[in-house]
Amino acid sequence: MLNRLSASLADCGAAQIEINCKRVSWLDSHLCSALATICGPARARGCRVAFSNLQPNVRLVLSKIGLLSNKAVDLHRTTIPLTAFKLHDEVEFAKYSRRHLARPEMPKMTDGLRNKVFEGIDELFANSSLHSHSPFKVIASGQFYPQKRRLALAISDGGIGIGGSLAAAGQHFRTDALAIDYAMQPDTTSRRGYIPGGLGLNVLRQFIGGNGGKLTVVSGRGFWQQDADRVVKSELHEKFPGTAVIVEINTGDRRSYRMQSSPSPNDVW
Repeated sequence: MLNRLSASLADCGAAQIEINCKRVSWLDSHLCSALATICGPARARGCRVAFSNLQPNVRLVLSKIGLLSNKAVDLHRTTIPLTAFKLHDEVEFAKYSRRHLARPEMPKMTDGLRNKVFEGIDELFANSSLHSHSPFKVIASGQFYPQKRRLALAISDGGIGIGGSLAAAGQHFRTDALAIDYAMQPDTTSRRGYIPGGLGLNVLRQFIGGNGGKLTVVSGRGFWQQDADRVVKSELHEKFPGTAVIVEINTGDRRSYRMQSSPSPNDVW
């Protein structure tokens, strides 16, 4: 749905765009960052983008997350507010992620492991900062879902995508999904292009695998998802304008986590 909306907005030359949400019965709060990224190019062209026929529960989601001008109060304090960061706001993003993700519901883990998990999340933002070449800000949002026992954070940029960044570095892939899969491999040695490559992301993937969470990447027409320890990848019919990454943590996990060993010097350097 979001990618179809992006394609429609790209073809629209009107000064005022109305997005009819009559058929939208639910929208996950953390997807608001991707929605804001999709609306970014139209707004940059001087268009006014408005949402109409919002059902009450959808309006409440958009209001609490901060996508509508009349912001609603989050009485249950489960919202991670929609926030736009400049490409080099790594420090501010790190403060934001720790402030909103370090909740009592998070699985128990040692301080060392917790720091590495957050470093992995920081790397997701750093990839947008270093490689997206986005003319827009990087947008983040999230939500804690108590009934689903899930804590989700999404990061979205309007850049050239993972495939585009790798192509600029001379590395070409047949599909965007294959480009994402290459970029997410922990044993990738090249540091050119959209390559995470850091220990933090490797630890984050290992934690997601044991925790039963999810790590989802959408870039261009590529879809890549690690669901617990299983990875699936596919191609989408419509193109997403940039890259969106979603981290979902299973807060129903009652196990305690620790790093099994010290980092290898090869990983550190």
